[in-house]
Amino acid sequence: MSLVKSLNSGVSGLRAFQTKMDVIGNNIANVETAGYKSSSVTFAEMMSERLGRAGGGGDSSPQLSNQVGLGVRVSSISRDFSQGAMQSTGRSTDLAIEGEGYFMVSDGGENLMTRAGNFVFNKDGMLVDQAGRSVQGYIADSSGNILGGGAAEDVRIDFENVLPPKKTDNVTLAGNLNAGTSVSKVLQAQSGFTTAAGDNATATTPINDLSQTLTDLSAGDVISFDVTLNDGTAATISHTYSAGDTVGDMINSFNSGLTSTEGQLSLIDGMMNLRSATMGDSDLDISNVSVTGAGDINFPGLQTIQEGQTNTQTMSTTVYDDLGQAHSLMLEFTQVGTNEWQYDARFLDGETITSGASGTVTFDELGQLSSGDMLNMTFEPGRGASTSSFAVNLGDSQTGTRFTQYAGSNSAKVISQDGYTQGQLIDVAIDGAGQVQGIYDNGNSTVLAQLALAQVQNQNGLEMVGSGLFRATSAAGEMFVNTADSFAGTAINSGSLEGSNVDLAKEFTNMITSQRAYQSNARVITTSDEMLTEAVNLKR
Repeated sequence: MSLVKSLNSGVSGLRAFQTKMDVIGNNIANVETAGYKSSSVTFAEMMSERLGRAGGGGDSSPQLSNQVGLGVRVSSISRDFSQGAMQSTGRSTDLAIEGEGYFMVSDGGENLMTRAGNFVFNKDGMLVDQAGRSVQGYIADSSGNILGGGAAEDVRIDFENVLPPKKTDNVTLAGNLNAGTSVSKVLQAQSGFTTAAGDNATATTPINDLSQTLTDLSAGDVISFDVTLNDGTAATISHTYSAGDTVGDMINSFNSGLTSTEGQLSLIDGMMNLRSATMGDSDLDISNVSVTGAGDINFPGLQTIQEGQTNTQTMSTTVYDDLGQAHSLMLEFTQVGTNEWQYDARFLDGETITSGASGTVTFDELGQLSSGDMLNMTFEPGRGASTSSFAVNLGDSQTGTRFTQYAGSNSAKVISQDGYTQGQLIDVAIDGAGQVQGIYDNGNSTVLAQLALAQVQNQNGLEMVGSGLFRATSAAGEMFVNTADSFAGTAINSGSLEGSNVDLAKEFTNMITSQRAYQSNARVITTSDEMLTEAVNLKR
């Protein structure tokens, strides 16, 4: 009789909600499983039975037949592939994918996919999951270059690996050389020239109008300056007086005889001022001024108001030869003139510099380099190493650092050199692109490998094979394998694991509704049974 249909519908409901409870229970059980993706159940109505026409109204009837359903069935059990929360572990080999994609692991027979990145290195240096499956990636060449996109292979790190030494090719200097590091000797008259009116003399003041002129000079009189040059050599510089000559004419004659390479005499507020053209120590002096002829001038004596001083800016660094041997290099920059510096290079252990040991560097009036920005040096390292050459770069245009000469503090120093000695691998680190960086005891690092990630066109087409692993099926579409930095919006977090995306509040709510639905379907069965019992009892 027809009550059998309701019994079957109730049974189908019990089975369907039993399946849903199985899924809910599995979700809750895996709430702490790394990389777990929760599942959900969708139902579909089973086929309906046609009970006959609804009436005789023909085309005017609102419906053509009466139908009753035969129960419910499980339509699908689908996965929620949304991102799980990042859980920090502090272990460098615990990895979490941010964005889409899967790690690839291999048991030697097939490649499987997983979001669980709790990996470790085994005794052979293989990066493996907790079941010993090898993580797949790309191995770097000897220069640390990765060629992704091809066939992935087992990621293996040789912890006995030694990083070969690299000789120094470039040393880079940056910073400022103080424009006032060295100073010239300056002499100044003990008193100034004045006019009869008591005013300070100027360059246009006639010599005979000076109050210091005791007897007027006549044409042909000679003013002689007894001078000691910068190197201590004695010299005499003369000015032959012509009628109407001024103080400026006398100073110009003196400067013509002294030359600009020795120094210059000037008149400042009526006082003669003699400045050496040589930075640092100097013997420059005017010991006596005399007049030969009818005239007589009372010249004031000169005194030193600034001693010449030469200072240097010293920089040091370590350079390496082909064998990785270290050599201590000293660079001294000495200001020898206005906007001109001399550099001297030497090694503390006495290695011979065969080329580029010294030279000059010049700056323009804006404090910028006007000479070349590269100094080339060659030296003999000895101890079995071949002749080595390197460049000293004054500033680095790529990073924007400069080598300048301003009137500020001396801040110039060595900021980098690209050589290093042999290094022993002491640790590894994994960056956001999945690159496995080898860290060596010489302070350097290099890329050893890069993890491969896989993506598919349809994630719901993946087949679960247990332990958080998925197998790509034909329903998943084509699988793309490459590195994390080749997939938009995808990165790898080292020291973290992706947690389960199970929402407990949602699961408990689903569990309550499933329980009520199960109970309701059970009532359908018991009620239908009672109705059948009543029908059987009609014969009594």
